[in-house]
Amino acid sequence: MNVREEALRRLASLDLGGYAQRRSYLDGNATRLSAYLRFGILSLAEVRDRAWSADCDLASREKFLNELAWHDYYRRVLALLGDAIRNPIEPSKSGWPTDAYERTLPDDVAAGATGLACIDAFGEELRETGYLHNHARLWFAAYLVHWRKIAWESGAEFFLKYLIDGDPAANDLSWQWVASTFSDAPYIFNRANLERYSGGRFCASCPKRTRGCPFEGEYDALASALFPHERGESTPQPELRAPADRRVALGEVPENAIVLHHYDAMRPTHPAARFAPDAPALFVNDARLYDEASVNQVGRTIVYAALGAMRAEYRTGDIVDETLRFASEVGANVAVVTESSDPALRRRFRALAERMKVSIVSDDPFVTLDEEVDLRRFSRYWSLARRSLSTAARAANIVPLFSN
Repeated sequence: MNVREEALRRLASLDLGGYAQRRSYLDGNATRLSAYLRFGILSLAEVRDRAWSADCDLASREKFLNELAWHDYYRRVLALLGDAIRNPIEPSKSGWPTDAYERTLPDDVAAGATGLACIDAFGEELRETGYLHNHARLWFAAYLVHWRKIAWESGAEFFLKYLIDGDPAANDLSWQWVASTFSDAPYIFNRANLERYSGGRFCASCPKRTRGCPFEGEYDALASALFPHERGESTPQPELRAPADRRVALGEVPENAIVLHHYDAMRPTHPAARFAPDAPALFVNDARLYDEASVNQVGRTIVYAALGAMRAEYRTGDIVDETLRFASEVGANVAVVTESSDPALRRRFRALAERMKVSIVSDDPFVTLDEEVDLRRFSRYWSLARRSLSTAARAANIVPLFSN
């Protein structure tokens, strides 16, 4: 079974029963679709449509669609800011100055030797499996940033080194959300929260369970200890205005075209491949591009495996140089590509466009936003996205979609 078939099989067996109630528990019904979504093996639109037909309560369907929407939201922020997501988007709300945070990951954290059963287990699972439940990711990030005073950038880099679904947009922006450089307040947790959602599996065996647990206490007391400095008045945050979505008619397929596959759209049915199904196709394994885009070794293996389901000439080297060479060999003068929010890929598309015509085909939309949106906060995006989902569901005779 190839990777695309495996993804479709997992999607077909999607069980959203009780998702709204159980998704935050470590033993809850996590879908494990994130790696397929990260590399475009499944599109957000495909997963959205499967959720529409899922046999589940309305609250679970809405919660799942809301979680999918975070992926779309992060990609929109990445498309707007590019590599700037690797820097703080807003001032921290912790009250601590920037130089209070260390820039190097502590050795005990990297080695899983903090003495805290939960944190060490999370690090071990990440290193050994490349996966970590989203709730565990938040706990780990909060511990590192707020309890250990380590800059969020160091933690984000640590995660991207191992995550099988290592998406820089979702990863870096989530770390910024925890750190409060892309949210209204720092995210913290306490022992009661961790015990509840982990089923107590860590605290029972932790050497610090009776004395020395840094997470013990009520939220107000923990917040006072972690953030003792006056935070001052909130400063106005920069607007992150994105225009309304625009769908461009594709017109006729160019006569002398090639299709260029890339790691953000690793499915045989991505839009560029559908638009020019008979055109010669190419995939270039570009190590420098992977490094620039933070595609780790596990991700590169997934991309290579997914390529087996796609019709393409396979080459190694610089993606721009190899595309130009391939186009010359087959007598093509247009490269058709599926759009990407990845700034590294976008730079390559622009560089290629200086040498030959490049036709960028819009990816299959998760939602279509019919007005300008401020992407500073997910809630502002979600109000428009939810409306778009409801409209699309009604048009497809799928009602009701949401509980209200």
